[in-house]
Amino acid sequence: MQATAVCKRLLDLSLSRARSGTVHSVFDHAVNLEFGFRGLIGLIAEDKALTPYAVSVRTNAPFARTGVRADMAAYLGEGMLVIPDAQIEIDLSSPAHVELSVDAIEIRHREAPMTLLLLIEQALKGADAEMSLAPLVTGGAENTYTRFLAPRLKRLFYAVSLGAGEEAAQAAANCAGCGMGLTPSSDDLLSGYFTTLHLLFRAENRPEDKAIISNMAQAAAEKTNRISGTFLLHSGMALANTAICDLDRSIFTFMDQAAANRAIARVLAIGSTSGADMLTGMALALRQHIGGNET
Repeated sequence: MQATAVCKRLLDLSLSRARSGTVHSVFDHAVNLEFGFRGLIGLIAEDKALTPYAVSVRTNAPFARTGVRADMAAYLGEGMLVIPDAQIEIDLSSPAHVELSVDAIEIRHREAPMTLLLLIEQALKGADAEMSLAPLVTGGAENTYTRFLAPRLKRLFYAVSLGAGEEAAQAAANCAGCGMGLTPSSDDLLSGYFTTLHLLFRAENRPEDKAIISNMAQAAAEKTNRISGTFLLHSGMALANTAICDLDRSIFTFMDQAAANRAIARVLAIGSTSGADMLTGMALALRQHIGGNET
């Protein structure tokens, strides 16, 4: 099992001091590790988008067939991640170190929000309208989840527009945990929404508004499962997976629409509807910023 890329924050964490933990959960394409933080640390299959506080690894078999099991002891320190009982030793210092903060993305183009919104809107027209939250952007027929979430999202957007931190946090919590799977659709939407707000508020030099995003993410994370909550916490810290970061960078830094469309395709490939729901959240944040319809 060889590391091919590592989130820079995970490497820095491993070099800060030794930590003991356990395996939280094991899936074919990911392993989640518990080290005493609210968020989990991950092993991600090489062909999947690298996520914050995770390492991409090349394996000869799905993780569930490599011998790693929930509750096994795990150790992090000196640039190494070790699961002794599964005979896994991963050198975090050797692969490429990837910056996954949208705060590190250079903003060069003032027209970026509108350009990105148009590209996402076009892509979401082909998303699963029955199961995803894309109709909130495309205006397609409602489904069970969009019908439930639409009024809750309006309250969230209103609180954010006012800069009302407590109300926004409560509204975010009321949106969390809606949908099936390990990362419910509403959580994926919120993750895309929060990371995009970080980018937009930084572009407008609005530090007070930017400061409330973390509180919203923490409140939402309390209302969902641990794995999905981890991604919400990361989004509150302005952290996103490689596909989202590449998408934002392609437009805000380089204004490269071809690269953006390639990144959008990678986002859409995440989960059954997770990618579409993340893009939906991004589009809603962009619309709110531009002044268009919220849902």
